[in-house]
Amino acid sequence: MPLPFTTALAVYGAVLGPERLVYGFVYHFTPSFRRLAGLGESGKADLTIMHTLVSSFKVVQLLAVASDLGPKLKWSLPLAAMLADSSSLVRLACGLVLVAMGQALNVSIYYAIGSVGVHYGHQLGHTVPWCTGWPFTWLSNPQYIGVVLTFWGIYLGLAPSWTDLEWFLIPLVISFWYFWSCNLLEAGTPRHTLSAKKGK
Repeated sequence: MPLPFTTALAVYGAVLGPERLVYGFVYHFTPSFRRLAGLGESGKADLTIMHTLVSSFKVVQLLAVASDLGPKLKWSLPLAAMLADSSSLVRLACGLVLVAMGQALNVSIYYAIGSVGVHYGHQLGHTVPWCTGWPFTWLSNPQYIGVVLTFWGIYLGLAPSWTDLEWFLIPLVISFWYFWSCNLLEAGTPRHTLSAKKGK
């Protein structure tokens, strides 16, 4: 039996939120993270722990999507329903476009700053070239927008209607957390940098 919408919203919010909180901690409190992770006080840190964290959080996202979409789709891909009428075809087409845009942004960010940059190498002592070209020409947080577009695209492409709020549970939760990442959790000058300046 599916959870009530508000309960499911809280549960998935709690499951998907730690990713953004951890990355916010790495961004704003890098010295504390280095000490906790045993990465030393300075210099180029081994990024293995960041690769592990990123991979682990992606697995959590996939499991959350599976646990949400699986029961809704009755664990099967409803191709007949998706192709049954013009409205379903339009949703599928729009969803595919959003997924393609999202993945294009995700791929382009790796080309722009590399895996080291994506995995917080700059914060952890690695030299990451400052990029002002695509995709930063239009967007300040292209990777996060890419993730949000991808989730909305997947759910829209499989949606039974345009307005079923409960269907879009995971995209709503993802949008909430990534919005706060862009505007608070990983925004502005890192706090450990500000603290160091005040201490001088």
